[in-house]
Amino acid sequence: MQNPGANRLEEMLATNHDLAEKIAGEGFPLPEFDALQRWQQNRLATTFADLVRQEAYRPAVTFFLTELYGGLDFRKRDQDMHRVMPVMKRFLPDRVLYIMSEAFELQAISLEFDMEMARHMRLQGFDDLDMSAYCDVYLACSDKPGRERQILLIRKLGYDLDRLEKKPLVNTLVRLLRGPAHAAGFGALQEFLEHGLDSFRAMGDVAYFIETIYEREWGSMESLFAGEAQPFGFREPR
Repeated sequence: MQNPGANRLEEMLATNHDLAEKIAGEGFPLPEFDALQRWQQNRLATTFADLVRQEAYRPAVTFFLTELYGGLDFRKRDQDMHRVMPVMKRFLPDRVLYIMSEAFELQAISLEFDMEMARHMRLQGFDDLDMSAYCDVYLACSDKPGRERQILLIRKLGYDLDRLEKKPLVNTLVRLLRGPAHAAGFGALQEFLEHGLDSFRAMGDVAYFIETIYEREWGSMESLFAGEAQPFGFREPR
């Protein structure tokens, strides 16, 4: 029996585990990595402040921009994922597993860019960032096709999650796993899934949310590669 979603998810998990080992490894520039992610989180909060102020969009902004695109606090969740894969393959449709593989691919892409940028920061002696330094580091460590893939995947994942949320059986299965998941020690994974589905259920105009993220991030990416001094439309993240 073919299980492309499960196979792809296992591949993405292996990639993320490898990245986690490198981040935890000796010599990795963790202070620079943390400084970079703090700067990017502040930047994202500024870029999407209008969405955060709207109650209907706030949970989805948090889910997308901190749990996926931001690449934060991922190691415990991925360990849970690896341990529970046999259970998930038994109870969740393969299409669900494929969408989850997209989420972990997005996480891996974001982390790979951040890791390379952190290494460059150390080489250049940057222990903190301002807008000018961030632009320099971004350009030194980014390829345009890779950044385009990152942003296009955000858009695709958003529409895929919206379709998934509309399937009552999937929502029921995820909720039924809540108690057993926590009892078995993979509660972080179950909460990740449930938060993602709940955040889309709370929204009114899903297309507006997805296209707003896509258009702003694509525009910022184009401005960065064009060498603009203020690619995000403001001087510094607040």
